[in-house]
Amino acid sequence: MKYITAKTDLGEKATFQKYNGKFLEESDAQDLITVTEDTAIMKPVASLDGSDVPLAYVICKAFPNDNVRNVLATIEDTTTMRANCSGPIDKAEMAAKNLIEGRDYKLRTANSYHVRTKDGKRWGIIAYGSVIHSIMIGYKRGRFTGAIDASGWTKSNPEKFEILKEISVYNENAFDKANPVVYNKQRKFAESFVKPEHRIGIFTTLSANRYHAGQSTKMAAHVDSGDTEFGMTSMCVFRQGDYQGAYLTFPRYGIGIDAPDNSVIIADSREVHGVTPIRGNGERFSCVAYCDNRLATMGVAGKSERKIGRFAKEESGNLETFFE
Repeated sequence: MKYITAKTDLGEKATFQKYNGKFLEESDAQDLITVTEDTAIMKPVASLDGSDVPLAYVICKAFPNDNVRNVLATIEDTTTMRANCSGPIDKAEMAAKNLIEGRDYKLRTANSYHVRTKDGKRWGIIAYGSVIHSIMIGYKRGRFTGAIDASGWTKSNPEKFEILKEISVYNENAFDKANPVVYNKQRKFAESFVKPEHRIGIFTTLSANRYHAGQSTKMAAHVDSGDTEFGMTSMCVFRQGDYQGAYLTFPRYGIGIDAPDNSVIIADSREVHGVTPIRGNGERFSCVAYCDNRLATMGVAGKSERKIGRFAKEESGNLETFFE
């Protein structure tokens, strides 16, 4: 394992204020690490016991076959529900779609907007972001219902999902190789607090992302707040054709990672991170695998599976059904 220690630390608060929700450029990765062998990247601080604190690991030659790669290459789905990752709303792009601010939509944040309802009298409840080539796979908790269920893509693509479950095997192998202490903590959390039917190995959810000059070219800086307290998320990376850029970047530390084909990155997802623009004719397929702590429903870390809001009525019933 090759070890590298970051030289810069802009600070957590300052980094978040400067970069969160904004697109990163290659200049934000002053120290670009082109990985050719298993590599560990450490923060320029020490833990209370004096040990190094990891920022990211890259494990090479992680998958023994092309099963996962081939499935990821078929996913063309997009989403408008990841405002924190899709960057600021471009008013010129909206106007090109005949969507005018104030008439057809209003900004909720710099990265999201509400559209006017069909009757033209009010604004819709749901906030949308820009379109990016990203899809949620596996299990999720409904933001409006509170219920845990498989994502729509998962239900519609059972055969592809079966193949993508291999990610849990090989990403876990890479995770264990990189840092067995943190890996075992996350495995214990998943097995203790998340029901088997709501997870894929130690993970609950996969996020497949595609970068291409003619599609989504980048991902805005963000923090994955739903991850476990250990904060280590794994991501498999596959490259197709020639391209430059698409560096996983941590602006706080000025670190950019140019990951090789068929590698797994295990990184601190609670640090602000994003992907710089891709250049060239190639494509980068990646799939983030994480354990969403909102799906923990067992033990001391468990949260209720009961539905919320108006959907709770489906479970609570009424006095008439109670006495039947």
